Amino acid sequence: MADTSTTAPPKQPTTADAVLLSYALGLEFAMVDIYARATVASKDDLKAVAELFGAHHRAAAQSLTGLLGRKAATGRNEKFYAEHSAKIIGGAAKDTAAQLAGLENAMVATHLRMLGTLRGIDGATLIASIIPIEARQAAVLVGLSGSTALDDVMALDDEAVIDPKTYPA
Repeated sequence: MADTSTTAPPKQPTTADAVLLSYALGLEFAMVDIYARATVASKDDLKAVAELFGAHHRAAAQSLTGLLGRKAATGRNEKFYAEHSAKIIGGAAKDTAAQLAGLENAMVATHLRMLGTLRGIDGATLIASIIPIEARQAAVLVGLSGSTALDDVMALDDEAVIDPKTYPA
């Protein structure tokens, strides 16, 4: 039997939503700092791309902070940052681009999974608006890595999801 409830979902994030969105915020802060590191370590096209994509993550973090208000995380996910930022320094531009593409795909997969559990319309709308930006960034970075494999562009399986058990907030 179909649900005949006419109760609309809440606009504001629920308490459970705030936990998920705060986790996403910590990841976005980490991505801002990872891209800052990539900007310093890169030259030419990758440097320009890293600056721009870092700014996109900063905008996502600012939007999440605005939505969460006092419930917002105040810093990056340290474990995620520590593990992934170390892979950015010292490699060839193609390797750095491939690493960043993998992170972007992981962010997309994580946000897609989160989207399926959020109850508040405002939080779900915000996460839904972030997903295509990060997916496009992954596609650009895959191109800069020299890959032409569609699997690299759309690596969004369950293994790509950034797990809070592995990277606690």
